[in-house]
Amino acid sequence: MSRARALAAAVLATAVVVCGLAAPASYAGKKSAAEDLRVQRVTVAWNGTAKKKVFSQTAVVPGIGTLTLVCRPNATLVRLRAHDRSAETQMWMAKYETKNDRAVVAVKTARIYRYATAADDGRGGTGQTAAEGLNQRGRIENHSSGHINGVISQRPGRHRPAAGAARKPVTSFDLSWWWTGFEHPMAWRACRIDAVVRTRLDTRVGVSWHGLADAGSGTSQTTPVPGIGELRLRCEPEPADPDGPDGDRSISIAATSPDAWAYVETVQAEGLVEHQVDDLSVGVDPETGLLGPFPLPRNGMMRLFLTAGGVERRYIVSSYHVVNNAKRPELNLCEVSAAEF
Repeated sequence: MSRARALAAAVLATAVVVCGLAAPASYAGKKSAAEDLRVQRVTVAWNGTAKKKVFSQTAVVPGIGTLTLVCRPNATLVRLRAHDRSAETQMWMAKYETKNDRAVVAVKTARIYRYATAADDGRGGTGQTAAEGLNQRGRIENHSSGHINGVISQRPGRHRPAAGAARKPVTSFDLSWWWTGFEHPMAWRACRIDAVVRTRLDTRVGVSWHGLADAGSGTSQTTPVPGIGELRLRCEPEPADPDGPDGDRSISIAATSPDAWAYVETVQAEGLVEHQVDDLSVGVDPETGLLGPFPLPRNGMMRLFLTAGGVERRYIVSSYHVVNNAKRPELNLCEVSAAEF
């Protein structure tokens, strides 16, 4: 069994026992001087017999807005709020749960925007919040459990160039939920949602461009990965010449050690875990000195586990690109972000 499938099965099969009085959410925010890393731990937990129940808690998403966990008798969700609606803000999620007694995964994208595309007049768009429900039906099911691997990013709205813009920090989050008794009176009910929210403030990993003209201002980025090497991200458009080389849309690692190793998961669309999660383990190519390159999904997510000499680094990636609209090249775009998790 692959690492991805074993992980999904273990989480979905584990029962979380909630007992005693409902505890208020706790925060553990800390900033490492060495790595400039902010970590927040957020919990919503309550028991139906408790007199005081806390149904929601919120974490800060640095430079972007807030992330709120909600578990009420009539609503179970995770909600993102962005301070700037004119920007293109995205919360990507690989959502693992059980449906019809099968382990499933779905890639979800909650967007906050004023301009849906470069051709939008800006009169519509979304509000300042976007959410993903944790329940599977309109009426919340009696029992549910699952987990989410997520990444939150922001760049200028799709009506504006993005390649040369200052990047915002990229935030990752790991979330798990469990509730029971929701088809019974309140005294029978209990709920718990836990999230770990991580943001590195000293690096902003990603490539974004809006329109073919904007792509000329930058389609790649190189980021140091301490103890491992360099992370190289490329998102190129297709060439105007049909006989020219294909555009490179990939992520690779220039390793400092020939013994470095990478385990990579790619998740796209929705369905059974064994059908939607592709994973591989690979060492350094002795000719190029690279781990990879690994192709970026057109509309999906990746997780990279990198190791070398006892050092481990982990990244989660969201990837969306449209590169083949020859009639409307201004609608081509690339929006790729990566964060440590």
